[in-house]
Amino acid sequence: MDYILHENGQWDISGNAIGFCHAYPAIDGRPLSPVSVTRGEDFLLYRLEKGEVELRFFRREGEVEVACHLRGLPGIHDVEPFAGAEVRGASKAFIQGFGMEGPSGVRSIGEGALESNGLMALCLEAGAWFVYALDHRRYVNRYFLERKSGLFGQAYDCLSGGFNLEGTGGEDVTLPALFFTEKDALAEGLKSLAERIAAFMGARKKQPPAFHWCSWYYLYQNLSQDLLEEYVEAFQTEEIPFRYIQIDAGYAPSLGDWLEPNHLFPEGLEKAAAAIRGAGYQPGVWIGPFMVGDQSRLYREHPDWILYDREGEPVTMIRSYNEPKVWGNRDSNYYVLDTSHPQALAYLKEVFETLHGWGFRLFKTDFMLWGMQDTARVRRYDDSRTSVEIFRDTLQMIREAIGEESYFLGCIAPFLPFLGYADGMRIAGDVGAQWAEDYGPVNMLRELVADNYFNHVYWQNDPDSVLLREFEIFLKPTEVRSLAFLQALSGGMVTTSDPVHRIGEDRKKLLRFLEPEGEVCPVLPYLGEDRGEVVLLHRLEQGNLLYVMNPTEEPLTVAYEFGELFWEKEWYVRRYGEDSVEKRGWYTTVLEPHGCVLLFLTREPLEREPENLWRW
Repeated sequence: MDYILHENGQWDISGNAIGFCHAYPAIDGRPLSPVSVTRGEDFLLYRLEKGEVELRFFRREGEVEVACHLRGLPGIHDVEPFAGAEVRGASKAFIQGFGMEGPSGVRSIGEGALESNGLMALCLEAGAWFVYALDHRRYVNRYFLERKSGLFGQAYDCLSGGFNLEGTGGEDVTLPALFFTEKDALAEGLKSLAERIAAFMGARKKQPPAFHWCSWYYLYQNLSQDLLEEYVEAFQTEEIPFRYIQIDAGYAPSLGDWLEPNHLFPEGLEKAAAAIRGAGYQPGVWIGPFMVGDQSRLYREHPDWILYDREGEPVTMIRSYNEPKVWGNRDSNYYVLDTSHPQALAYLKEVFETLHGWGFRLFKTDFMLWGMQDTARVRRYDDSRTSVEIFRDTLQMIREAIGEESYFLGCIAPFLPFLGYADGMRIAGDVGAQWAEDYGPVNMLRELVADNYFNHVYWQNDPDSVLLREFEIFLKPTEVRSLAFLQALSGGMVTTSDPVHRIGEDRKKLLRFLEPEGEVCPVLPYLGEDRGEVVLLHRLEQGNLLYVMNPTEEPLTVAYEFGELFWEKEWYVRRYGEDSVEKRGWYTTVLEPHGCVLLFLTREPLEREPENLWRW
């Protein structure tokens, strides 16, 4: 990678096959209008009527690093060190969503405006060109790619990227550096950049893989103390080694009053945690730290602890005016706790310390995006810091309150600002008891593939709950197995909400088969290619796993040469659910809609079907 600086202040980045030209800085969406531009060997200095912008360029081990410094420009909302850059040589781009549900993945350039967070890749048939930042502790970092028309009607692709200061920057601001690099392959490039970002941000990988039961996806907000005691007593006889039993939403009389009992848990969560511990499991709990219901005692007594818009009205994230009421609560409006207020933060600290003191060791923190309110758009107690800074201060408080031993799970959360605190992260939308949207697996299928590169690098990915029950479900048995295998083979958390003591023996056997072990992450050999199927493979010491799924509505013929996917051409092949073992160098089949195949590939014949994905 190399750069070229022009006297008029424009600059270019060039790689072997992809690059951009005519880049120019922009502030608050408008290109700079400098009084003068000074070009040096490794810098561009733009002098404005008030203040100046300086870009410095460095060549570092095949990368180009660009640093941006602002002087005398307080109150800037956003800065793009490069804007309006004309992209050459790419037809596709990899985009990363801001958080859960994305959208993430490979997109064709020119079919609409593309936005990416933290990094973006421009793709070739072989290799990819990346722009990214390492430091995500203060500002949101985004990239934009859109097709525009030139002076003579010709179309060109325009790339911009930078940071949101939210109006909090002072007289002298140095932005995080941007990096430009090329890699031989998209998947490997994403993985290597994620590892660099994770190292810089101090990502956590201390906890063993989570395997737990969550109350939401069957009982929803209807779990009670009596039901909890029934379930955990029955679970002990089923030989399912759950690590955590997690109570989801529904235990609080109003959101924000997290420690107060309601009619479902009249003696409070301390007794619930004791019942879980008594059954041999670790207690887990759902909580929305930034959520405040309008009927809560918290809001009645401390209306100054919530966020307000610039007109002085409460920032309202949910309005529940029709039936049924959200989560069964009486609240009609849901507000946002302003954790820049020291007393609000102290209250939240007391909540988490108390829950930890009662014995909870898994904390599913939900609706965390509510904490990412642009400081320039709201009235905060402290408006000197960005939403990212305030958010990370809140995460730091939570981590200290729950201790290093607790599992911290983010949900509906921003990814990069959460780095360094989360042990696990939900990556996709809620699953449900059906294939069709809403609450179908379409979002999970996309995000599981796209976000695979940072699984067990940033944290352990959570693709959401596995549904195995045979009752009160629209999923066909084929679909149940396909989704269960996909979620487990992704190497992420394995969670279910089913009443395990009521499901059939074959489904219990399947749940035991899915139990996670160690830090495993699949290879996606066809990432970015236009293929109908989803392919995950694992190269293990004892052999290989090859999983293929047909997410489409039509039968799909698939064929693979083992020598292209693994280091050896021929393997003994055993298909899950079948007894035959055959040595061969290829595999082909026709998958029914939503169907799958799971193959064990070994050097010696596998005489028995494994009882677990990872132990055989």
